[in-house]
Amino acid sequence: MGVIVLPTVLYLSKVLAKLAMGLDRRPDLIAHLLRLEGRSNQEEATEKVTLVEKSANVVREAFIKCLTDRSGTPGIHGKPEGKRIGIYLMANLCLKLLFQCGKLRNAEQMFASISAQSPPLKHFPASQRVTYLYYLGRYLFSNNLFYPAQIALQASYDQCHRQATNQKRVILTYLIPCNIILGRFPSLQLLQRPEAEGLVDRFVPICRLIARGDYIAFREHLAIGSPETEWFARKGILLALRNRCEILVWRSLARKVFIHAGFHGDPSLGPSQRGPPPYLYLNKLDAAVRWIQSQHAQSAQSSIGFFAPKAEPDSQAGQNLFGSQIIHKTTDWDFEGLGELDAQEAVASPGLIEKYGDYLAPDGYFDAQGQWQMNPPGSLVDGQPSIDYQQYELDPYASRADGEQDSGRPTLMMRELESILASLLTQGLMRGFLTHKNPRLAIPGARLRGAIPTGFPNVWQTILAREQEDDNVPGWVQPPAVAPPRTAGGGRVVNLSGARPVGVQ
Repeated sequence: MGVIVLPTVLYLSKVLAKLAMGLDRRPDLIAHLLRLEGRSNQEEATEKVTLVEKSANVVREAFIKCLTDRSGTPGIHGKPEGKRIGIYLMANLCLKLLFQCGKLRNAEQMFASISAQSPPLKHFPASQRVTYLYYLGRYLFSNNLFYPAQIALQASYDQCHRQATNQKRVILTYLIPCNIILGRFPSLQLLQRPEAEGLVDRFVPICRLIARGDYIAFREHLAIGSPETEWFARKGILLALRNRCEILVWRSLARKVFIHAGFHGDPSLGPSQRGPPPYLYLNKLDAAVRWIQSQHAQSAQSSIGFFAPKAEPDSQAGQNLFGSQIIHKTTDWDFEGLGELDAQEAVASPGLIEKYGDYLAPDGYFDAQGQWQMNPPGSLVDGQPSIDYQQYELDPYASRADGEQDSGRPTLMMRELESILASLLTQGLMRGFLTHKNPRLAIPGARLRGAIPTGFPNVWQTILAREQEDDNVPGWVQPPAVAPPRTAGGGRVVNLSGARPVGVQ
């Protein structure tokens, strides 16, 4: 009976989904119904359940009925039989609604149920496989699982019909940024395909900024107020590109500075002779960052009066008295105005004495010898504050404005650059070690392959070697692996407790 009703349920579910998504785009059509229900004036503290989410819950019930059908063999050893032929039809429809309303957390249970009870995906039609892998890849991408997302999206793109240009373009919208985050830029052959039309102008500038190593230009391009970011934000890939690709920009900058200003080793030494490894002093990277900041400062001054859009604060160069010297950070309102105190405010007023008299002017105190001394009434123990201390720098976080080292101590920017390089080394995107006392990046073991291939390995190959140890994609049901044929004695335990050496009787 369920198999007969299944086409009707699928048809009604499609109608419900199309109606819910259409009304979600035109909320004015049902505004009067919401007012009758009293939902238009309900408090913001209570989370509203939208019409699309309600429709997704209805479709999910049909999905559960299909998934839990007991006909045939359950699990990965089964095949789509009975109502189970509608598992991915209902799942794709429900995922479409969940992505429309932005409730991706509700999809987690669906993927877990599919992994536990669904037959392998390869037994279902290609249209269902392509759609499901597309939504699975988007879900993994939104959860920062970029390598499994790349596998799912790549499989969806490869299995998509060659004439389905629009569907392929939608898949590439998420497959290209996923590969960029993993360190693999789109090839020229891919960008020349019909399905890549319109995507070249979106992603090629990002790839060029990453290769250039200009972190300020990269931040300006993906700033919140930038006109280019509206499309990325609408697709849900803006934050992933901003947060995950900036470390690649710093890798490109460090690589360029090392090529032009680093020590690549002594070429006169033979293969058996030992010498210092290639290295890069961090003060040269410091100078490169300050040059980038100066170039953007000059371009900002020259654009005044030409109606240039104002850059967002998070895309500007660091001009902070405290904290980061690389990026601009607004001062916390709790600490605003600390450097603007007037010297006259430091003079002890009668009101100040009255409020803090027991601390500033106590009845007595212990002197340097530990003897108790009486204090005249109203007299300050430490005397009147003097304005002569203004000639001294009392701020422990202050740094030299010219960026020079004071008595050999690294600047704040160099310490910040050191932490960025340490992050690159920890992630395996660079190889070598950092010296803290004499700040520099050293690349040992570069005699055979060279300093550049050793210290700056290919990003995609590095991530691939680390991630392919477990290529299982959550939510993608694969058929069980076929066991290799047994060889003679393979897999059996041989008891050698009574064995004797050869030649011993």
